Amino acid sequence: MVFFPLAPEQRSMMFLEGLFGPGIFHNMSVALPVGKHIDDAALRDAIARLHQRQAALRSALVAGTAYVQQVVPVEPSFTVHMAEAGESVGDLLRRRRSELLNLPQDRGVPGRVRYELLGEADGPDRRLLVTLDHFVCDGYAAGVVARELAALLDRQQSEPPVEAGELPTAYPELCRVRSQTAERADKEVEYWTRALDGVLPLTNLAPHTAQDGTAVRAQVDSVHAGPAHHAQVEALGERYGATPFSVMATLTAAAIWARTGRQRFALFSPLSGRHDPASQAAVGCFAQDRPVVCHVTPEQRLSDCVKAALARSWRSTRNTAVSVADLVHRVPAFGQALLADGVDYVQLHVWMETETADGPDAAPPVDTRRTTHHGVFRPARDLTVTTLRFGFSPRRTTVRAFFGGPAQGLDQAEDLGAAVLSLLAAAAAADGDVTVGELVELVEGARPR
Repeated sequence: MVFFPLAPEQRSMMFLEGLFGPGIFHNMSVALPVGKHIDDAALRDAIARLHQRQAALRSALVAGTAYVQQVVPVEPSFTVHMAEAGESVGDLLRRRRSELLNLPQDRGVPGRVRYELLGEADGPDRRLLVTLDHFVCDGYAAGVVARELAALLDRQQSEPPVEAGELPTAYPELCRVRSQTAERADKEVEYWTRALDGVLPLTNLAPHTAQDGTAVRAQVDSVHAGPAHHAQVEALGERYGATPFSVMATLTAAAIWARTGRQRFALFSPLSGRHDPASQAAVGCFAQDRPVVCHVTPEQRLSDCVKAALARSWRSTRNTAVSVADLVHRVPAFGQALLADGVDYVQLHVWMETETADGPDAAPPVDTRRTTHHGVFRPARDLTVTTLRFGFSPRRTTVRAFFGGPAQGLDQAEDLGAAVLSLLAAAAAADGDVTVGELVELVEGARPR
């Protein structure tokens, strides 16, 4: 039996789970169509090959601790679910994803993944749903699972057959290497000490007292049909020579300044630590939570703000080796940003999708809004959690506003996301390079209701 340490990213997740409370990290999932030519034996063979190749899927914590893990021989969990009367396979897929999203994972039990074949009694439509514990799966890893399974399912149709051999570096060794950060740790501590100099914890953004005494975890998912926001992000990125993330981080900071008056604070965002081919081939959780340092100066030109955000973002990606827990006690401002009383933690995600992400036969998107409740919010300290996820494609824009805290805060989180989109539209339409203060004045929705 081989024992190996948790990766720094896993240690970060354990720390943040303890801080934010149970259920703050959802399970990941991918779904693939299963063609008529794929029989049960071929499907099980593809799953077994993926399961053997990606050792993270067979891992378990040792003795329930947050220090040591191991890879255990364990058969993949495979079940079949049939759609109910009047239910399509697509409906079944949405239902099972919802049911499994918050399913608790016992990390002391080997196996971090479950496979479900979804079908209907009288139809050819079949989907393979793969649900993965976020502890060993970030967004990039979900793509690895989808790509490898798709190739393995197609192996019977290809010449020569697609095979899945060993990874360039085994998962236990990846975790060992990533945990050996002594030299990089000093450099990262030095960088984050400088970057967070003068940055105070973000507060007064969200309510901390529940009207009914209950704090909740909930989210609002909105779809805005059409290419407008996608075109605006691309136009601003081209205008300022910047990434979509730096554009949206600047606008999010402006919206928070309009609500709180705070000019120096930190958002957070998960940054990928996959800087080499070995980690890029592996399923695992290799994304670190890192501050997005915001300096909002109302008199500064928007172009200068975006370029500064781009430079800070680029430097941050080079400082992702050390766990959040280690930075908390080595960088006082970092620790205060998470642990001070009354903190409002805000996390930002931005991604761009291709026009074909939905597939060639997908129906045109329509404007929708859906609220999902995940349960009670039980943080270890007095804090709230807001997550904004912006997804842009030529077909639609998706916005997810998640909130952990008093129920009335969900509306404010949704309003914050809407304000950022309003600022985006105003910035793209502005005549000339406006200042941040001028931009906020242009947008009525940027100010709190």
